[in-house]
Amino acid sequence: MGGMKVCSWMIPNVVTIGPDAGIREALEVMKKYSIRHLPVVDNDEFVGLVTLGDLKQAILASMLEQLKVNDVMIREPYTTSPDTTLESAAMVIYEKNIGCLPVLDGKELVGIITVNDILKAFIDIMGVLKAGSRIDVVLKRIPGSFDEVISIIEAKGGFVISVGMSINGENPIHHFRVSGGNIAAIAQELRDLGYRKVEFIE
Repeated sequence: MGGMKVCSWMIPNVVTIGPDAGIREALEVMKKYSIRHLPVVDNDEFVGLVTLGDLKQAILASMLEQLKVNDVMIREPYTTSPDTTLESAAMVIYEKNIGCLPVLDGKELVGIITVNDILKAFIDIMGVLKAGSRIDVVLKRIPGSFDEVISIIEAKGGFVISVGMSINGENPIHHFRVSGGNIAAIAQELRDLGYRKVEFIE
């Protein structure tokens, strides 16, 4: 599933800066391109990362002309590769509480993926911005219940755009994004068949 790899969602042709550049220059580059993360590259090799947050915390106005990017950059930031799954990259960003992951092929910087890129990817994958409705349901604990729900949706003219799941105690809730069909009738039939916690949003 190539669409679930970092390479499909990262920003290529990344704006970078050299380690000997001044802090003022780094700030100007960030402002010019409306970015908060600036990879540091030396002789085509990735050597670090500087963020807007780092600059704001580390810099006093009187020191602005003295400091260089090399003085404040993160020297060994968390990184990822183009073939890493989107889920793995998202987990690193979440667990480490960071805003981005430079994407490396060996030591070469080939892209960057940020929190916003990952959020956009999952919104697209889940079809959140596509016109449609959502049906939430706790599946029966018997084989074939997932297929039964799909069949009911399709029998009433619906088309399943995507399916997600959230864990709530012992009862995972499946979220079916549906295009077309009679959503209220689908929900009622699911209830009649014994499915629990059936809710829908049109």
